[in-house]
Amino acid sequence: MTGDASGWNRFAGVSRPAAAAVLALLALLMSWGVAGGVGRDHIAAADPMAAQIDGPGNDHVLYARIAERVAAGEPYYPAAADEHRRGDYPLRPFVTVRLPTLAHIVAALGERKSLALFLLVGGAAVFAWYRRLRTEPGLPLAAAAVGALFIAANLSQLVARDWLYIHETGAGALIALALALYRPERPWPTMAIVATALAIRETLLPAAMLFGLFALIDRDWRAAAGWVAIGLAFAGGLAAHIVALAAVTSSADAASQGWNGQGGWIAYLSFVQATSALRFLPGWAGALLVPVALLGWAAWRSRLGLAMLSIQLFYAALLMLFARPSNFYWAMLIVPTLFVGLVFAPAALAGLVRSLLHSPRLELARRSA
Repeated sequence: MTGDASGWNRFAGVSRPAAAAVLALLALLMSWGVAGGVGRDHIAAADPMAAQIDGPGNDHVLYARIAERVAAGEPYYPAAADEHRRGDYPLRPFVTVRLPTLAHIVAALGERKSLALFLLVGGAAVFAWYRRLRTEPGLPLAAAAVGALFIAANLSQLVARDWLYIHETGAGALIALALALYRPERPWPTMAIVATALAIRETLLPAAMLFGLFALIDRDWRAAAGWVAIGLAFAGGLAAHIVALAAVTSSADAASQGWNGQGGWIAYLSFVQATSALRFLPGWAGALLVPVALLGWAAWRSRLGLAMLSIQLFYAALLMLFARPSNFYWAMLIVPTLFVGLVFAPAALAGLVRSLLHSPRLELARRSA
């Protein structure tokens, strides 16, 4: 890819020690991943959902059964508590039970229309990223088309009935759209979409907090007030969720074993591998490409680039420290946008190599000639 990298590329013209440090870290992460054996040995994936939702218990089946019962007229919380008990799923603490939003969407629209709705969101995310990368000044010439292709490839679960019931699938598509639309001077579309994603999966709260922090840094008090309002609404909804769940559970119900997976870098790479288009490739492909994608995001000198890098690194840490092998699908919150970083990587690597090979003596001689 070509393009003027002097403006947007953070690694153009860095010092030789800085270039050496970044390239050494990149090589370390890639080598660690290849040697660590990235792959399905580090995840506990559920079998596909039975056609009539009558197969053995797994997360897909659990949430599908709950939505089916809500569609039949049952209140969400008694249905959810009963299905959790039937499948030997924990009911304590409150975070073990999903917010009711997705179940009500599927119950109201049905499977086909719900799939169509989230496919529409995914298509909008692909188009929004294409438009955003095409209009950003100085980016590589092929950034828009290649970036949109990466988004589309990593939203492919949106076409599968099984993944409709995994909350991270729809929430990941929504946050991908919200990020593409994010502009500090016009935050309202992103605000509305993030609020919707939060209503589906509460683990997106850190992303909302990041946008609120940016508004405070910019001293945009209207936007900051909007993000605070979303936070208060979320807190109110979460409080209502806790109260409603407490009404249908007791201390006799099973408690979660906790979230202390501590799988580290290899687990993170394996989760990304399992939930992205890389699932069709051997594990070493993810071990090599994920660090390069993160490098690409680090190279983009812009507010959106900073937001993307912050979100990717935060959720990478979350997955490395807390996700158990069965929680691999948490990665679907960030996988749709992760590999867009690859479009910035060639110029980033070229800038680092130039800085590493740069000789001050030769440069001085060139300027004197």
